[in-house]
Amino acid sequence: MRAKVWGAAVALAALLGDGAAHAEWLRAESAHFVVYGRSERGVRLYATQLEDFDGLLRRRHGRPKDEATPRKLPVYLVSSLSELQRIQPRLERAAGVYFPSPGETFVVAVRDGVTGDNDENKGDDAVLHEYVHHFMLRYYPSAYPAWLVEGYAEYYMTADLGAKQLVFGGVNRGRARTLTQPGSWIPIEDVLTKRPGALRRDEGAAYYAQAWLLTHYVISNPERYKRLKAYLDDARDSRDAIGAWKRVYGDDPKALRLKLQDYMSKPIPGGALLRTESGEPAMTITRLPASADGLLLESQRMKIGVADADQPAFLAAVRKAAAKAGDDRFAKVVLARAETRYGDRALGEGMLNGLLAADPQDLEALIALGESRLAAGAADAAVRPTAFAEAAKLFARAFKLDPDNPVVLRGYANSKALEPLTSRLVDIRLKAVEMGPEVGLYRLEAARALIATNEPVIAKAVLMPLARSPHGGEAVDAAQAMVKAIDEAAAGASVGSSQGAAPETAGPSS
Repeated sequence: MRAKVWGAAVALAALLGDGAAHAEWLRAESAHFVVYGRSERGVRLYATQLEDFDGLLRRRHGRPKDEATPRKLPVYLVSSLSELQRIQPRLERAAGVYFPSPGETFVVAVRDGVTGDNDENKGDDAVLHEYVHHFMLRYYPSAYPAWLVEGYAEYYMTADLGAKQLVFGGVNRGRARTLTQPGSWIPIEDVLTKRPGALRRDEGAAYYAQAWLLTHYVISNPERYKRLKAYLDDARDSRDAIGAWKRVYGDDPKALRLKLQDYMSKPIPGGALLRTESGEPAMTITRLPASADGLLLESQRMKIGVADADQPAFLAAVRKAAAKAGDDRFAKVVLARAETRYGDRALGEGMLNGLLAADPQDLEALIALGESRLAAGAADAAVRPTAFAEAAKLFARAFKLDPDNPVVLRGYANSKALEPLTSRLVDIRLKAVEMGPEVGLYRLEAARALIATNEPVIAKAVLMPLARSPHGGEAVDAAQAMVKAIDEAAAGASVGSSQGAAPETAGPSS
């Protein structure tokens, strides 16, 4: 049983394995994941579970089990909410968080139950939920309705990865409990047409519960599942999700609610696949330097950005931790990045140049120095051409080391901002989207480049998975505005073309 047995084992390993709070960090790299934690047993177990879950999704979607992933997903196992807050201080209640940031996409999971609700496995559920989103964006990006995006993740996150079989689509007890509370349901119309962020805060639980139930209702029945594509096409083309449901499935919102309530009143069917492989997947375990204890999470925080008001205190903390590390490469990289961003840029760049003199193939130093040169150029027009040119050379060197790194691809494209936009630079923007499809900023930048080179149809295709994201936010709003502008421009061009058409004549005049 995944929930209790596996969760308790990893929690115990995380707490007792290597001394917990101040143990050295370890890194477990498997086929699709890189797991960081403070216990060898803990990282092995967690990487094994994630590979099991990835394998289940691949089998269910007909993908090869040995398919290489373009970018492995880093997962950080922390021992408490307070450790999670070292990465994102403003989180007040969380057990697992997915960060699809331009600096890196990664996951953090709390592993010892310090989440405010004494549920030691909720972090696992959150990670599996978010991994479904990650998987779908990477392999099946499209403009899905919000209820299906969230319901699909809820459907699979309940998986029981047993010794003999992989069970999926079981009852999501938390969601089912919500639906049995008096007055808990929200209108079906809201589920079909809105995203969670558009609802009142107290309606969120009901939305996710009904999205899970509706998704389960569709997937569990072959006939209903077969009609799903027709519904998605109709809802997208007509922009009438309620009417599309009526046309494809025959139910108005009242009838659909009654059917869902009836569906929930009976045993809910699940599915299972026999396990084809057992044992621990292939992985490599390495030990990080002692300096990681005080700087690893801080390094991740810089990848999502440090608020202006927090930067002085953050920089002081990084300086203090790095001073204790002595002549340690990892500490130097983290400190240099912090200096170039929030402190003494010249000092930080000097440190990075020193690291590159010692090892010209230090990928992290190349990226950090390239980003610093871009920032210097953006801040000062007088040095901009020189700084951008230097950044371009650094990212070109980084590209030779890691050609599929979206941070490198984006950095190189940004370094060419003063030059004419070429098809090659547009392709680089698109490659960044391919390597990091979950990062909204990559999509926005690629779409802008496509629009600038008169490719609005492709730009819209790039934008739609972001524009229809259920999570909302500034990037989603920007994508929606760009899609609207593309549609309006296309409509205007169509009207102009029809009005400006020359009248037909019988033949040439003499």
